[in-house]
Amino acid sequence: MSTSVTSTGALTARSVRKAYGPVPVLDRVDLAVEPDQALAVLGPSGCGKSTLLRLLAGLEPPDAGEVSLGGEPVRGASPTRPLVAQGATLFPWLSLRANLEWGPRSTGHPQPAAGADELLAATGLGAFAGTLPGQLSGGMRQRAAIAQMLANRPPVLLLDEPFAALDAQTRLRMHEWLRGLLAERPTAVVLVTHDVEEALLLGDRVVLLSARPCRVVEELVVPFGPDRGRATLSDPRFVRLKGEVLDRVLG
Repeated sequence: MSTSVTSTGALTARSVRKAYGPVPVLDRVDLAVEPDQALAVLGPSGCGKSTLLRLLAGLEPPDAGEVSLGGEPVRGASPTRPLVAQGATLFPWLSLRANLEWGPRSTGHPQPAAGADELLAATGLGAFAGTLPGQLSGGMRQRAAIAQMLANRPPVLLLDEPFAALDAQTRLRMHEWLRGLLAERPTAVVLVTHDVEEALLLGDRVVLLSARPCRVVEELVVPFGPDRGRATLSDPRFVRLKGEVLDRVLG
């Protein structure tokens, strides 16, 4: 198993600590992700993975250490660091097209409709442009939610188990769709997941976290190319690596 080197990265956390009252959650966490790279984060349930994402998004400040984007400290929420969680964050009263136009319109983009058309095509949801979110399947809503966050072309995309509620077949299709979409958009991605297979299919690097208080215990480079997908699942190297990572996560 290969260990990655520390990078300056587009998005960086340095010696980050966080506690809620007397309960320590994050303890000296360091990580970095480049603009065209996906970083998957694995760790025991309740170790602080979602808290880490909230700090990266600027939704909460660290108690110590620093989170930075492009060398600038992260302070407060920003459309440059959107966070997509399990439940799709679409506006239920707006059509799919209007949801995708909302971000660019709110930031004064001169052609919000053009960007929405591009994302509708990229997500395969063009035929549903006038549909309300409640009329879409779970997988379609998650695709649309991710597309909504990408509408402003943010340098960073933060994903908190976005596919956890989907069935296995839909989840695999979503993995392939997301890798294809991100291949066309240089975006730094941080994906929190409990699923080792998902981490290895989507992540270019994987960070393993300890139990609370959470620390980075290992980083590895995933030795598979950007075209990995369902055929990769039967690759003996993938099966072996999945077993090794699972052993480490389970302790």
